[in-house]
Amino acid sequence: MTSRYLGRLMITAVVLGMGVLPRAVLACAVCYGASDAPQTRGMNFGIFTMLGVTGVVLSSFGGMIFCFARRARRHNAELNP
Repeated sequence: MTSRYLGRLMITAVVLGMGVLPRAVLACAVCYGASDAPQTRGMNFGIFTMLGVTGVVLSSFGGMIFCFARRARRHNAELNP
């Protein structure tokens, strides 16, 4: 089987699948604007979780840089009294 044949076979399978299961290709509740749907609440929770993790990681890097700068300043003061 060539890759061209496999590509056509995959496209045909997807088109047939969309014809057989039309509900699977419909938009979700989020796309329709249902703000009280459980899927919307879950998506918002996921977004806030990712923002929280990003904030914690960036804060940790900032704290580490601050700690290194303070340690370097202290080390410099000990070497040059």
